[in-house]
Amino acid sequence: MEDKEIVQQIEQGVKESENWSVYHHLKDKLGYPALMLRQTNTSANGFGVNIDIFKGYAYLFLDNGTPAEPGKPFSVQEMSDWVALKELLDIIKPYIKK
Repeated sequence: MEDKEIVQQIEQGVKESENWSVYHHLKDKLGYPALMLRQTNTSANGFGVNIDIFKGYAYLFLDNGTPAEPGKPFSVQEMSDWVALKELLDIIKPYIKK
């Protein structure tokens, strides 16, 4: 599966999610696509993650910052955070290297 197709599939899963939204579309240092997601089920502003897509696989980083726009790392502190993380892992599971 092409990287663009994986991004589209992950975006569709995020759209159906109760806990996440796509905040930003990015490219990593090598020019591969990446998504910055924000957690939507929290009152704290800016918690999220980055997902890089590289040669057919998704890589999840529990930090939503970039050098130009520092963010706050995602952390599991409440049960709702656990639910959000599990939901996200289910979304990207088909695209993680075996």
